[in-house]
This record gives sequence, C-alpha cells and structure tokens, in this order.
Amino acid sequence: MQDRSHWIRLARLTLVALVAGVVLAGGGYYLLADIAYIHALTHPGCGEMGLTPADIGLTAQDVAYSSHDGLTLRAWYRPPQNGAVVILLPGLGGARDGMLQEGAILARHGYGLLMTDLRSCAHPDGQTTLGYYEARDLRRAVDWVLAQPDVAHVGVLGFSMGGVTAILGAAQDTRIEAVVAEGGFYDLVADLTDSDKDVPLLRRLSYSINPWLFRRETGVDPHLISPISVIGQISPRPLFLIYGADEAVAGHAWEQYRAAGEPKSLWIVPDCGHGNYPLVAPEEWEERVVGFFAAQWSPTTSDG
Repeated sequence: MQDRSHWIRLARLTLVALVAGVVLAGGGYYLLADIAYIHALTHPGCGEMGLTPADIGLTAQDVAYSSHDGLTLRAWYRPPQNGAVVILLPGLGGARDGMLQEGAILARHGYGLLMTDLRSCAHPDGQTTLGYYEARDLRRAVDWVLAQPDVAHVGVLGFSMGGVTAILGAAQDTRIEAVVAEGGFYDLVADLTDSDKDVPLLRRLSYSINPWLFRRETGVDPHLISPISVIGQISPRPLFLIYGADEAVAGHAWEQYRAAGEPKSLWIVPDCGHGNYPLVAPEEWEERVVGFFAAQWSPTTSDG
C-alpha cells in the first residue's frame, strides 16, 4: 500500500513537472517572439522606394535639415504659390518618397510641400520611437519651413505612424495650423498589449511585457505615445482624421474623433484597409483634403 502511494505521488509530481515544462516552454517561445517583434517594430530602417518627384512630373528641391538630436533628415521641398506649406509624413520606416502621390495632388492646388524622411532613415540603427522623438523632429521641420521665403502657414499630413506624429507634434506646437492624420494607432500601450483582443491567458501575460521591451529598445516610455490622450490639445486648430472602413475599429477612429476638440472631421473610406485612401477614392480624397486646407487658408488654385 505504501509503495502504491509512493508511485501515485511520483506520477503526480511527474505530471506537474511536465505541465510546468510545457508552460515554461510556451512562455519562452512567446517571450522570444515578442523580443523579435518589438525589435523589428522599433528598427524598421528606411523603406525608400527609389522614386523622385520628377517621376510624377513634380518639381522640388533636394534639401536637408537637422532632427532635434542632430540627425540629418533628407527632404524634398517645393515652395508654395499660396503662402501655405504642408509637411508630409510617411508611415513606419517611411522615406521622403512615401507621400509623393499626396504631394502631387496638393501641389496642383498651389501648396508648398516638405516631403521628408523620418528619423529611422537617418538613425545609425534604423530606429524609430513610433512618434515620440518623431514629434520633436517635426518641430524642427516646422522651424525649417517657416525660415523659407513666402511661407505664412504650415500644416501637416501624416499617414499611419506619420499620422500619430502629426497629432503628437501639433499638440506640442501651435505653429502647426491644420492637421490631417490618416490611419494612425490611438494608444501605443494598448496596441503593444493587444488589449482589445480576447487571447489566451499565457499570450496575454506575454503581451504585458511588450511595453517594457519597447522602453528597453528605445529608452522611451510608451505610455507617452498616446494620440487619444493629447488629441484634444490641437483645438481650436482644425483636425481631419481619415481611416479605411476595415481599420476604423482597430484604430478607434470614432473614439479619437470624440476626444478631439472642434473644429474636427472624420472620414471613413468605404471598402478600404490601411492606406491607399487616394487610390480607393481619388476624387473624394482630393476634394476633402484640399477642401480641408482651403477652409483654413483659402488658398488660390494653381496648376502645379
């Protein structure tokens, strides 16, 4: 009887050890996957496509300016015909050629353009902070633009992480008079932890370490990268949010819209995912975006 009890206890201990081993192995796998994911997310490098303004019939100067911490950021600059310049901010890992299509549309209506690299294109490690330092760099871009002749007004148009940067930057810098933000996340910690999703407990626990991993990679507290927390500070300057219908829920488009102050607009592009808004609805994109800036500055229309 005693031998039997011994073997039962041994079997139980073996079972517990096996379960613990499986859990630890699974946890280790998830941890390694999260480390790789955060590193890739924060080191996108430079996704330059090799295009130039001349490829789309646009004339622009090859220029450069300094980031807030001394990196050299390349850009193309086109002087305004109406006194207003729009700074174009591409998405994650984006280079200055990432917003050429949008720039061509705005140029047709007389707007000046600063089409700029983001800091991951200039950083030695290709690192990004997903909007935090990029917002500081945006202030330097505004400095540069306002130092150019015949510039009276500055607006920003940003896509994805560029949209996040536009919101964070405009909340800090009142010289930015109008903001169009397309397809950005609403809160980085919520994004890193997938707080909106119903996931298994072990995965939930692994997600919870992602904010710490982000801070370890960048030195930046991800809680400070929360567009929805600062979006109301843009008011009374106008804000225009654009999301594809397939991404609006994940991006918390309506919640951001409600958190913003007046004047504000929200356009959910039908049958559209993340990006390609001018391709899915080209005429409406031009009408809405140009109309948004025109309502702020009443520029004259000119062939570009």
